[in-house]
Amino acid sequence: MLLRTSSYSLKASSPITQVAPLATSRLTAAIAVTVLTGWVAQIDLLKNFAPGMIAMNPFTAGGLLAASIALFLRQPIDAPKERSIFGQLLAGMIIAMGGLNLLFCNHNLVSPKWLMLPPLADGSLVEANGARISLSFVLIGASILSLNWKSSRGFRPAEAASAVTTIIAILSLVSYSHYLIGLYTTSTYTPASLLTSISFFLLATGILLARADRGTLAIIVSETAAGMLARRLIPLAILLPILIGALRQTAERAGLYDPIFGAAHSATTFMVLFFAAIWWTTRMLFRIDTNRMVAEGARQKQEEQVRQLNIEKIAAERASQAKDDFLAVLSHELRTPLTPALAAASYLAEHENLSPELHEEVVAIRTSVQLEARLIDDLLDLTRITRGKIELHLEVVDVHGLLRNSLEIARDNILQKQLDLVMDFGADRHHVWADAVRLQQVFWNLINNAVKFTKKNGRITVRTVNEDGRFVFQITDTGVGIEPEQLDRIFQAFEQGERSISRRFGGLGLGLTISKRLLELQGGTMTVHSEGLNRGASFKLSLASVESPKTASVSRLIADEGPAKSLQLLVVEDHPQTLRVLAALLRKQGHKVLTAECVQAAIKLLEAEQFDGLISDIGLPDGNGCEIMRAAKQRQSLVGIALSGFGMEEDVRRSIAAGFDHHLTKPIDFQELQKFVGAMAVRTHHSAP
Repeated sequence: MLLRTSSYSLKASSPITQVAPLATSRLTAAIAVTVLTGWVAQIDLLKNFAPGMIAMNPFTAGGLLAASIALFLRQPIDAPKERSIFGQLLAGMIIAMGGLNLLFCNHNLVSPKWLMLPPLADGSLVEANGARISLSFVLIGASILSLNWKSSRGFRPAEAASAVTTIIAILSLVSYSHYLIGLYTTSTYTPASLLTSISFFLLATGILLARADRGTLAIIVSETAAGMLARRLIPLAILLPILIGALRQTAERAGLYDPIFGAAHSATTFMVLFFAAIWWTTRMLFRIDTNRMVAEGARQKQEEQVRQLNIEKIAAERASQAKDDFLAVLSHELRTPLTPALAAASYLAEHENLSPELHEEVVAIRTSVQLEARLIDDLLDLTRITRGKIELHLEVVDVHGLLRNSLEIARDNILQKQLDLVMDFGADRHHVWADAVRLQQVFWNLINNAVKFTKKNGRITVRTVNEDGRFVFQITDTGVGIEPEQLDRIFQAFEQGERSISRRFGGLGLGLTISKRLLELQGGTMTVHSEGLNRGASFKLSLASVESPKTASVSRLIADEGPAKSLQLLVVEDHPQTLRVLAALLRKQGHKVLTAECVQAAIKLLEAEQFDGLISDIGLPDGNGCEIMRAAKQRQSLVGIALSGFGMEEDVRRSIAAGFDHHLTKPIDFQELQKFVGAMAVRTHHSAP
């Protein structure tokens, strides 16, 4: 069963599959047109290129011209439908012509007189369309007609028919080259002219190569070693016997040597030339194989390098993860003992009956603890940003409000150093789309740096303007300045400029790095300018401005309102000092506080008492605070506040998922805890006893 395919998924893999069919069809057409011109103009030289040989019949020339046109029309794989149909009609006519001539030959019928042409003036015979020529026409026509056909098993009839035609043509060419006159002039052989044999050979070759990207010939045109070997040896196997035979017969007819020596000479010449061709091809294949082995060795070496790099990458990722885990644990261990100190210092700093001298000492303690916590936060923020784990909560933010808050935080330090603060909030559009907490962190870092690096009685200028639809904040100080060669490195981690400055002012050099990256994550930019050492520095921040909201924006920060009602609170903390200080401070605020140091003790209290709020550490000796929160949610309705030395985004997500309403990272500022507890009192509607 034959299947016809109308489209192909493969394209020719070699230019020869595109060039050869066109070249052979045009060359065959040129030969046929030349012969037909000779018969029309009665020019014997055009009828028969070699006088004394057999001349091509004009009807054969017409059939060859039709076959060359049909091959030209059918050669493109994506030929238009009309073109393909016309080529098929021509191929059908060629089959019919060859079939009728075969019918005459098989029944020993006499060919029509108009097919039997007399010899030429020089005595050259004119071929008749006998069995061999007629069969070649049938095969050529069938090949062109079935050019795109194949069987269900992949057999292509066009290849088989073209191969048979090629063999018939080669037999005639060998006969001519060896001057076997009796073979190509006998009536039983039905002689064909040399031009006819050449034309059939060209057409058959062109048809074979027209679809050489598929089927048997795909190997020959492929870029493999087998294809290269075939392309060099097959033409030689065909052409060498023909050329050597022609040279032998020419030399014998010229009397250079007798037939016996000629036979030995031609056989020897064939062996030598064919051996040379094999040797030439073998050397080339050897070079290709050598290059392939070298390339394979290089590829294996590269794969080994890639494998080694992957191993190193995995090791680096594990080391990075281990570093992050270590930093998280370290921060937890560092934060935990700071919590009672900061909570107590914050509470005492607001105490009205504290003497001025003691108040100053308490404020110094609180500031030192806050600075220690800030250094820990900077390390964790850098880790979050580097790993892409930081989360932003974007909303419309009033930047002027954030700036005033940041300046208020730094007010004590500004007053202590007696700095001249100049504020010029000239921006009309001062709302941006940003994370309020992270943006205030940026402002606090810049203001804190300006205060830290400016000498006593210096000046700090804060300005805001609008430029090209953007909000621009600029802070300029008269401090230590930045060396020109340090400007390009000032935003790199752990950079603070000259070493003596680092030793003098302290810090890890992370604030500017974190600020710049946080700003870039929110679509902003930051630049720095300085005239040099002791000539101050100026930082410029830019963010796209947005329209101010018509209604007041709901802040994510909890309002600072004191607890209007007494609450029943459960505080869970395994650090005794922290537990004692937090419980004492909450009781002084009028709340009833029960405490627990482990998960089991907390759950027992939840089973026995009703609570308005749960304030629990996450890391506990016999479990974690998330277990307590889940158990509490199953028994009663309360507000949960998680306390933890782990402040990564994953830690916050886990605590919120467990049911906590808020997550505070240690060390806990008692004023901040007061805000959440005050909001809890409003939410629970619990009446004071």
